[in-house]
Amino acid sequence: MRTVLILNPTSGESALAENHTTLDDTKELILASLRTHNIEPTVQYTTVEDPGTGLARQAAADGAEIVIAAGGDGTLHAVATGLIGTKSTLGILPMGTMNNIARSLKIPEEIEKACEIIAKGSNSRIDVGKVNDQIFLEVSGVGLEAAIFPAAEEFKSKGIVSTARGIAQGLYTLFTFKPTRFTVTFDHKKRRHVHAIQISVCNSPYYGARLQFAPNAVMDDGLLDVLIYRRFSKFNYIRHAISISQGKRDLSQKISRRKVKAITVEAENPVEIHADGVPAGHTPATIVIEAGVLQVRVPKKIAEGPNITKPENKKRNIYRRAVQRDQKQEKGPVYV
Repeated sequence: MRTVLILNPTSGESALAENHTTLDDTKELILASLRTHNIEPTVQYTTVEDPGTGLARQAAADGAEIVIAAGGDGTLHAVATGLIGTKSTLGILPMGTMNNIARSLKIPEEIEKACEIIAKGSNSRIDVGKVNDQIFLEVSGVGLEAAIFPAAEEFKSKGIVSTARGIAQGLYTLFTFKPTRFTVTFDHKKRRHVHAIQISVCNSPYYGARLQFAPNAVMDDGLLDVLIYRRFSKFNYIRHAISISQGKRDLSQKISRRKVKAITVEAENPVEIHADGVPAGHTPATIVIEAGVLQVRVPKKIAEGPNITKPENKKRNIYRRAVQRDQKQEKGPVYV
């Protein structure tokens, strides 16, 4: 099995230091774990110039069966971008701080167990979201979330100064941001007017600081989970995030939800948009799902999920069933 390992040499630096290990130690552990399954990969390293997209695209062109992304969500995003629409399978070794995609796909953070899934798991074609020609695996956000992400990036930098700057910038953005009047169109036909502080369009259940904002999001159902934060004060927005971090959903009933294949968002004035934390322009914009365009090695129980690209599922009305499920399971209003 021709395999390429794309390793981010800076991923998990703090964890490596904490465990008194080096990058070479981690690489050797990965290689040893893969060798127990008779997998001998070609190792390549990401760089600032190529965070993984070009390496992955070339690996796929060279006929690699599996391309392993060893790093955080940023590395995974870059490698996935290079594999979309190819025959190569993405393998995931979560080595970042958040590892939201791995968590959403039930891939463990232990290297040995993750390598076992790469060797013995099943292939599943997952969905990818797209907005303004940028893809996202986790979420695209319109509103407060997009405005506050630059502050969150400061926390990734080292040092007290960067942390303090991030806190100050985040608080300033939080308390100066104003709710917006949006016009949203679901699946190019149902048009609604809403006044909201935030619209989150989710492909995966987890995003941000490992928080499960969209518990019913499934990465291979061909649908996006839309969360509209109406009637949300800034205080409630903070309370909601804290509540989710504690495993609760105290304010979920205030969030409007929809399952869609596409959503167009317009606003009175241009509002910032992000795609997996990366700036993605402003409104107006249409956010769509590209179903089953990325093949990933996952645990067998995940591969057995509602993958609409499987022939036996093509005739099923998954869209209707997903909406009915949300109506039963979610406390919040499904329709806006």
